[in-house]
Amino acid sequence: MKKIKVGLLPLYIKLYDDANIDRTLVEEFYALAQEQLGKQGLEVVPAPVCRIKPEFLKAVKEFERQGAQAIITLHLAYSPSLESVDALTSTSLPIVVMDTTKDYSLSSKYSKAPIGSNHGIHGVMDMCNLLKRRGKKYSVVAGHFADGKLLKRTVDCVKASVSANAMKGLKVGNFGTSFDGMGDFIIDAKTLKKRFGVEAIKFTDSEMMNAVKSITEEEIEKEIEYYKANFVFPSEYDENALKLSVKASLATRKLIEERGLDAFSANFLDMNTKNLGNMPFIEACLQMQKGVGYSGEGDVLTACFVGALLKTFEQVSFVEIFCPDWKEDRILISHMGEMNFSVLRDKPVLSVGAFNYTDAKTSARAFGAFKDGKAVYCNVFRVENERFVMSVSDVDVSYVEGQVEKAIRGWIKPKTDIATFLEKLSERGAIHHGFMIYDVELKAMKTFGESLGMEVVEI
Repeated sequence: MKKIKVGLLPLYIKLYDDANIDRTLVEEFYALAQEQLGKQGLEVVPAPVCRIKPEFLKAVKEFERQGAQAIITLHLAYSPSLESVDALTSTSLPIVVMDTTKDYSLSSKYSKAPIGSNHGIHGVMDMCNLLKRRGKKYSVVAGHFADGKLLKRTVDCVKASVSANAMKGLKVGNFGTSFDGMGDFIIDAKTLKKRFGVEAIKFTDSEMMNAVKSITEEEIEKEIEYYKANFVFPSEYDENALKLSVKASLATRKLIEERGLDAFSANFLDMNTKNLGNMPFIEACLQMQKGVGYSGEGDVLTACFVGALLKTFEQVSFVEIFCPDWKEDRILISHMGEMNFSVLRDKPVLSVGAFNYTDAKTSARAFGAFKDGKAVYCNVFRVENERFVMSVSDVDVSYVEGQVEKAIRGWIKPKTDIATFLEKLSERGAIHHGFMIYDVELKAMKTFGESLGMEVVEI
């Protein structure tokens, strides 16, 4: 994944320079911050220590010129907000405020820790008040600098902000129509464009069929070899059925690449011998693994959010809440054959068999279980007055031996009991499709939703 480029803005006060106060300690701290953020995978664009308005304006313009995708602010001491606020509100770059200090303690045990290089936190308060009053969105991450959690949380908020910015100009393709009668996720192309800046592209049957016809036998054989190397392959299978599925997958891939799609959706009921010939289940999994968003059944809304987050996070998957296990207080997440293979517990198991929902009659799918771990379950939905809301929930994901083995499956436990969790989701109006992100804190996903102007609720 390409590194995210960020501008690291050092804030300071001219008063201290006028009083000839030594800046050595704070400049060492700034250099340390550059180094540690670089180790977290960011490409850091530095700036000279900024004290007055022209210095801030110049630094931010230089960040933009060098292609920074976000700005991290670091108060090296108190900095009067009116010096920096014009520069920060005039840029379209997202702002992540790292509210931290170099020293861990100011107690008598650590009496050498100087106040002068550890009092930036009230400068953060001053600046954030002005940002809030001027309507500039930002995220604040507070904690001691040496705590690894602070750096990771900062980087995750940067990623979330960059993903939110990526929504504008994102392209989502729709293979088929929305599932007949399924109304919760439906959104028209005009609304998607107006509200999120996303371009929706609908493929016709003839476009899909032409793509299928262009796939060669050599391409099919090469893809099957990939399956054999990366999947648990069955000892016996219908070779012709597998080839038809592979051909549909490769045609889907071709159309995604030709149109430069960032996300797509496909309705399995529409995928028949008049277009792709088969539902491209495996390709949906592989595309998410590559960084292209997906959601099932014509749900381009959810697909967009998965696609945007995959720009900066790798462990994001389309999920659907399926069945409650009231006794064990857990919920099965599943779907017909789509998940991001990046979050698999083991190798996917290839299955070639009957598929009686369309005239294709057969289909190839690769089943697997979501890996164990901590994740955030998210859901984006419309409510009254056409407002968009995003729910975020901390969940534990686990594998249960012997449960629904021939399926996409995983078990989630929210913080509360599942009855309360399900009540709150539907009381809010959540849709039945969602997405899940591993190894990220709730705060980053709140940053993502709020950066897109949505109300974000924790459930």
